[in-house]
Amino acid sequence: MKAELIINEHLNEDEVKIHTKTATSGARILSYIDHFTTDRENLIIRSDDEFLMIQKLDVICAEVQDKTLTIYTKNDQIVTSKSLRGLMEEMNSENFLKVSKSEMLNIQMINRVEPSFSGNIIARMKNGKKVSISRRYVSKLKERLGI
Repeated sequence: MKAELIINEHLNEDEVKIHTKTATSGARILSYIDHFTTDRENLIIRSDDEFLMIQKLDVICAEVQDKTLTIYTKNDQIVTSKSLRGLMEEMNSENFLKVSKSEMLNIQMINRVEPSFSGNIIARMKNGKKVSISRRYVSKLKERLGI
């Protein structure tokens, strides 16, 4: 790979152009950039009567059941009344992907993916949790993973 930095003081704002031979390479580069610019931020979650601060990188996946959101991290399960949509907006990262009506995951925390019945995929996360990716989101996951 060849990289070049060109400084142009006449630009109104920073601009980055990436030229790649394949879409997969481009997606990986954008993922790296996103990782180093946004994923180091903390996330504040209200759980019961306390506020918890967790790093976005520690979030493995999240699911909604009966209007209760459970966020799975490397070391904990956090239960909150936050909506899945609200969590996705706060994550604001290419690493997090909604994979069904009620679940999202961190693609960096996927250990492996397996085909399931009726076109779904099962993602086995690094913490051992299985996350079902509905048919509607399979193509988006494959695109993000470059497969």
